[in-house]
Amino acid sequence: MGELLIEAKGLKKYFPVQKGLFSKNNSFVRAVDGISLAIKKGETLGLVGESGCGKSTTGRMIMRLLAPTDGEIWFNGKDISKLNNKQLRETRKEFQMIFQDPYASLNPRMTIRELISEPLIVHKMLTKKEREKRVHELLEYVGLTSYHANRYAHEFSGGQRQRIGIARALAVNPKLIVADEPVSALDVSIQSQVLNLMQDLQKEFGLTYLFISHDLSVVEHISDRVGVMYLGKIVEITDKESLYGNPLHPYTKALMSAVPVADPRMKRERIILQGDIPSPSNPPSGCTFHPRCQSCMEICKTVVPELKEVEPGHFTACHLYD
Repeated sequence: MGELLIEAKGLKKYFPVQKGLFSKNNSFVRAVDGISLAIKKGETLGLVGESGCGKSTTGRMIMRLLAPTDGEIWFNGKDISKLNNKQLRETRKEFQMIFQDPYASLNPRMTIRELISEPLIVHKMLTKKEREKRVHELLEYVGLTSYHANRYAHEFSGGQRQRIGIARALAVNPKLIVADEPVSALDVSIQSQVLNLMQDLQKEFGLTYLFISHDLSVVEHISDRVGVMYLGKIVEITDKESLYGNPLHPYTKALMSAVPVADPRMKRERIILQGDIPSPSNPPSGCTFHPRCQSCMEICKTVVPELKEVEPGHFTACHLYD
């Protein structure tokens, strides 16, 4: 791990709120509100937070499935946030996505052979005979066999479908894979198999992952660094040992306190957050977490904290560390 593969700078995504048929858009849902992150080649960056905090929107913007409202996305030294559709198609084979629901993301009318070879056809890669060989190779890589190529998605279990989704993502030899809750729809016993498969494939092909999840245990297992999101902003980002061993932001501490402990003799103080998550269309002033924070100070209500390096490689956005 050395040079950067992907870097997002001041990334924003605002969705307009339509109040009536003829009314003008005068308010926006701030799904992602000015985040910056970087992922090195061969690294796994985990992105965690409560539902609705903007994790999936961030992943979809980095994939350019959504156009950012503002900000830049640099991929391999090229700004892809301003590319038109033709330029984007040429670049898109460099990054692929694994979706949350392995059944909804697979066309039920297509055989597994057709599903996996489709990206190769779209990007005009390989001959028909070479594509057939590539499909069989990919099925072997993800723990299936060439015998499965003629079947349809409904004939497989959830774990097998996700393996097919992974095989399809690998088809065009991508550099980056955005995995959006890839194991949350699977049984716990199958989750570990899929996670281990992803790690094995990462070592074999030198892949880089952006791994999005709300499950802190899963993120700890697979990630090198972890970013914590709250209401469209990154509030803390560091390597996983520092985050799980010494969380700094009050929100991160509350999340960590909710993780089940395997040893029943260990006692952990549970931090209960007060109130609900504020609306992203009308976020609180200052630090967006201050209405729920036990350590709230007067400055938190008016001044937006900057994401700053508190310890070497450990960044957090909190006035406690000013």
